[in-house]
Order: sequence, then C-alpha cells, then structure tokens
Amino acid sequence: MLSDPPLSDPDSPRIAGDLRAIVPILDRKLVKTCHIALPDMPKPVGAIAYSEKLFSYVKFYPTLEAAQRASERMIKHGNTVVLTRVPKGLVLWVLEPDAQLVQ
Repeated sequence: MLSDPPLSDPDSPRIAGDLRAIVPILDRKLVKTCHIALPDMPKPVGAIAYSEKLFSYVKFYPTLEAAQRASERMIKHGNTVVLTRVPKGLVLWVLEPDAQLVQ
C-alpha cells in the first residue's frame, strides 16, 4: 500500500492523507491587475498583486475541476498558486518571487 509523502512544511497546500491541493480562489476585489518583469522573459507579462506578492498569469480554465487539476500539477512542481474567478471560469496565477512591478 502506498502512503502519502510527508508534509515538509506545515503551511504546505496539501492535507495529510489527501493529495488534492487547497488553492485559494481570490475575490477579484482583493487583487490588483498589473504587469511584471521577469528575469527570463524579454517582455512584461500580465499579473496580479495580492498580499504584497506578485503572481503571473498562467491560463484560463472554464471549469473548477480543470483549474484544480492544473493547480495540483503546479504545486507538485513546487509552485505557489492562486485562482481568481472570472465570468466564464477561473484564471490560474503563479507566484513570482523574483518579479519586478512594471510602472
């Protein structure tokens, strides 16, 4: 029988015994849209600012299930992600600790 991997961080976005990610779905009123410069990108990219952190746009998903699957994949690769709800679905954003806000 397989066991769950140990949680390395108590603030990890996983629940013991359950590998499904807990990804916050943020109210659009709590985030500010912006553009950010990333070290490995030649042009600024779309982003949101939330809780003094910058998140770059990843992809739009029409259903919660699709957004959760994508979120789980990104979390398994060590990323921190959030979702925002839009009229036709959800948008996935990834934390960019090295990003600079473009003025």
